[in-house]
Amino acid sequence: MPKKIILKAKKKYSRIDHFLKESFPHLSRSKIKKLIEENRVLINTKTARKKHIVVSANDVVEIEYPNTDSSDSIGEKEINQTEIHLKKLFEDEHLLIIDKPAGISVHPGAGRPQKTILDIFKARYPQIEKIKNTDRPGIVHRLDKDTSGILILAKDQSTMKQMQKRFKKREIKKEYLALISGKMRYKNGTIDSPIVRHRKDRKKFTVPYQENNEKSRKAVTEYSVLLEFNDFSYIRLTPLTGRTHQLRVHLSHYGNPILGDPIYGKLHSFERLALHATRVEFHHPVTRNLITVNSILPLLFSKYMQSEIQKKKFSK
Repeated sequence: MPKKIILKAKKKYSRIDHFLKESFPHLSRSKIKKLIEENRVLINTKTARKKHIVVSANDVVEIEYPNTDSSDSIGEKEINQTEIHLKKLFEDEHLLIIDKPAGISVHPGAGRPQKTILDIFKARYPQIEKIKNTDRPGIVHRLDKDTSGILILAKDQSTMKQMQKRFKKREIKKEYLALISGKMRYKNGTIDSPIVRHRKDRKKFTVPYQENNEKSRKAVTEYSVLLEFNDFSYIRLTPLTGRTHQLRVHLSHYGNPILGDPIYGKLHSFERLALHATRVEFHHPVTRNLITVNSILPLLFSKYMQSEIQKKKFSK
């Protein structure tokens, strides 16, 4: 029997396919289009026949998903496919370093249950269940759900503790690549602005108006501009601290939000959050060897920049 999923919109969306893509990031745009064309999407009990239909706050959207396979549900099959192709960048008996795809959470959180990196890690390395006093065994740091790139996982308790200490002491160097709105004021620089949780929206963070805010935490980000285009820039980021949403908050605060950021920028300025963890460097907690791991820029980013270059070429 078809599976029905009912959702209530929390905000306004200019198009119903945008709402569905944000609600089910693992569904391809072609699959969303097909669901709409097959009259499997309803808004306030009426069939949504076109993808351009506006979704208002508190609208009820119903999706009838054809359950042709017992394991098939919205988001489920796509995550399973991601699991199969999860790319390993480094592995030994103590550590696993992977290239995390965008659209999958590192560990379970509030909201609708979805398979996470932790679920996959547990399934493939059941020995991590022996790690005590935590509901996130092996997770030594995290990436936002929509951020792609390098993620370090520990296979045992001792390694996990050692890596967590290194992150806390800022002994692990991380670099990110991002596409941002507009142009930075300087080609290179340091953003040294504290971050505090937003007073009204507890899921967000912000730079406080008062410098002496007691609840704020120090946050420092180095950046360098790699390429500039008419309306956006390609930059490298090195966070010297590890605050939640740090890069996203810092860039938004300075007027250059990351493209595709649904919280601190404009959701539909890019197909996804244009942030990628590209490089990590640290000393191995057991062997003490220097470990350097790199992840190449996603093809989506390269195609976006190449498209802009082609526009310039043909406009001359």
